[in-house]
Amino acid sequence: MTKNVFLALLTLAACTPLRAQSWLPADSPLSLSGFGTLGAASTNTDAAQFIRYNQASGARSGFTTGTDSNLGLQASYRFTPELSATLQTLTRKYTSSGYTTDLSWAFLKLALTKELSVRAGRVVVPVFMASDTQNIGYANTMIRPPMELYALAPIENVDGLDLAWQHAFGATSVGVQVAGGVSTGKLVVSSAGGNVVDFRAPLLGVRVTLENGPFMLSLGRLQADFGSSDFTALNAVTDQLRAVGYGDVAQRLSIVDGKRIDFTSLGMTMDSHDLVLQAEYGRRRAAEPAYVSNNDAWYAMAGYRIGAFLPYYAHAAVRQTGRSVSLPAALAATPLGQAIDGGFLTSPEQHSDLLGVRWNLAPSRALTLQVDRLRPTVKNGELTDGPPGGLHAPVMVIAIALDAVF
Repeated sequence: MTKNVFLALLTLAACTPLRAQSWLPADSPLSLSGFGTLGAASTNTDAAQFIRYNQASGARSGFTTGTDSNLGLQASYRFTPELSATLQTLTRKYTSSGYTTDLSWAFLKLALTKELSVRAGRVVVPVFMASDTQNIGYANTMIRPPMELYALAPIENVDGLDLAWQHAFGATSVGVQVAGGVSTGKLVVSSAGGNVVDFRAPLLGVRVTLENGPFMLSLGRLQADFGSSDFTALNAVTDQLRAVGYGDVAQRLSIVDGKRIDFTSLGMTMDSHDLVLQAEYGRRRAAEPAYVSNNDAWYAMAGYRIGAFLPYYAHAAVRQTGRSVSLPAALAATPLGQAIDGGFLTSPEQHSDLLGVRWNLAPSRALTLQVDRLRPTVKNGELTDGPPGGLHAPVMVIAIALDAVF
């Protein structure tokens, strides 16, 4: 889809006052819906690019629409009260420099009971507090999920089976979602110069939620055997290691045969009497030796509604807590060892503060202005294409987004 056609469709979707299925009969088994964000972002520097997680290209000085704009279209068909099918496409700038359209959902759903259902096909991996809605701008206060946390587990979809159970214990509702299968796709490895790799990851994801009045608590766990055979930058290094007699180190770094990576998240929200609070913590661990670092990340947000406006502030951070591969002293002292340490085993770190205001300007429409101040502390932080020595000054990002559901 060309940029001009995409932006024209997105503008039409954001501005139309009608629901997508309004022309269908009330008893139609077919339902249509969608969501979209028309956004523009700019930074105060050309020294690096600001991106969302797993994006190949992003924003520099001068506004660009590619960072935050997207368009999602969904169709569901009800065969029986118990059996339905859902298909959702998502158009955005993601792992390539242009807009692409991918299937984000494609499943059959069977309601086994009023509380238990099973889905077969492509579903969202249940790992974050807002995994199902992370790409729906209208459903979120901030323009985008904090890069510090969401970049740690960028696998969004899995092809397989999904079980969901929901039950009320008095005033508390408990939900359990379990998804298993195989995820395939592309991953942008920003620490390796933006190397885009194809990956395959058999995985199991579990999320438990507790809701009581204005409070919600979420606990997620993901185990994935992440593998890629075309990570050219890493493969070149492991080939060099084998050539100089460090085959054991090469095997520990490599992900050609798949290595188990674990991710755990804990989040909470409160929306009560105009006060909105949201926080989430995540930790990634390499359960098997691999180049992937062990990282912790978190964010916290607070906002307060004033009529149709919601001003908010958030802070986010990511830091490296360890590594699963240690280089022998003799290797670490060589140029090859230093390149491996700095290029693969040392993870970017950063802190960020953001201020924003959301305006619910019409039913199912919101306009948000947000300013981020990013402070890379190791390498270029979560920005890409930065200088080899790393960024040493804060980066300001200003963005505006019109969100809609229809």
